[in-house]
Amino acid sequence: MRHCAMEMAMSEIVREKKPSMLRRCREWDYRQPCIYQITLVLAGRRSQALGRLVIPEIPEAAASGTEQAASGTEQAALGRCSVLEAAASSYIALSPAGEAVMREWRGIAEHHPEVKPLFMQVMPDHVHFILQVLRPMAKPLGNVIGGFKTGSSKAAIGRPGLWAEGFQDTILFHEGQLDAMFRYLRDNPRRLAIKRLCPDLFKVRRSLKLQLHDENLQSPTAQGSLPSAGAAGFAGHFSAIGNHYLLDEPTKLQVQCSRSVFAYRRIPRPGGGRKIARSENGEPIAELAMPEFEEKRDELLAAAKHGAVLVSPCISDGEREIARRAFADGANVIALRNMGFSPLYKPGGKLFDQTANGKLLLLAPAAWPYQTAEKPMTRFDACVLNRIAQLIAGDGAAEINYKGMKPGNVDRLMREALAERSL
Repeated sequence: MRHCAMEMAMSEIVREKKPSMLRRCREWDYRQPCIYQITLVLAGRRSQALGRLVIPEIPEAAASGTEQAASGTEQAALGRCSVLEAAASSYIALSPAGEAVMREWRGIAEHHPEVKPLFMQVMPDHVHFILQVLRPMAKPLGNVIGGFKTGSSKAAIGRPGLWAEGFQDTILFHEGQLDAMFRYLRDNPRRLAIKRLCPDLFKVRRSLKLQLHDENLQSPTAQGSLPSAGAAGFAGHFSAIGNHYLLDEPTKLQVQCSRSVFAYRRIPRPGGGRKIARSENGEPIAELAMPEFEEKRDELLAAAKHGAVLVSPCISDGEREIARRAFADGANVIALRNMGFSPLYKPGGKLFDQTANGKLLLLAPAAWPYQTAEKPMTRFDACVLNRIAQLIAGDGAAEINYKGMKPGNVDRLMREALAERSL
């Protein structure tokens, strides 16, 4: 599941291009024993039908997600207590409907003895739960989920119609995924509290306009529908989430690393393909780290500790490693993506707290919309993202050899990617 940053263990299993609640893994038999994480959402995402978020350290009105909360008044209420510290004690107070749903979930094994309920997290407008199928079932897992939806709907509101169509599933193939999923689900109330307390940082902006300048910027050709602009600069349009004020910081440094100077170790993945090898504590293991990479890494991280913002396309292993180290140091990072954001997108894992602390801005070219399927990073994408990083970094840009692509062609592709998208 993408929002959990979980990889599939079998590379040939892919998800169909359908809405997330209707997508299933092809070639996987949903009658087979395995552990599944399931997400159900309320029909119409009814607000707080299953419960309400409680943040004990601050007045309830400040955590309500209203315009008053968005204005920043909750910061005064927090006093010395940071947003993250306040959110850590948050929880969901279940409504009668939420309590009915929880009771029905606990009774799943009575109707399906081959299924063991492991954990459930009820949120105001959706639920996450983990089920273990102990032995092969006569019918697919969807029948179990359908029965639970029917029973819990009748228990909660006295009739069908509580839940939206379908369900979202993550199949937990990997060793260590179950513990990671437990932590992720238990952390849901805290993350919701942070989003309520910092609404501006977690709002997806569909058209963030940024004036980009470079004396070497190539002018657009006379052909095509691109807007005319002088060689000195033009207005680029982005989708964005995070702290856009990082763009105003005076010192920005581009992170650019060749694959020849740093690489993670990769090991065979069950079912085919390869994945990054990780240590016992989940840290990626380096296979190659040349002295020039270590020198560049140390120089960039030292500058970041003194206030510089790192601008990275996060394409190569080296660029991702420097970003990972920067996140660990609490440094400011502008990271680029090769596609936009879904309407309910939120950064996952450690990126969530970076966003909450105002340390991260994620940018995607406005003309590259979100898509449900994974978008491969093409050479053209990489060239465009590196060129954008150069323009954002300004005096802190890296020198890049685009390997045979003419500067005019790179800038043309970049202008197309940053053209304003009609909404």
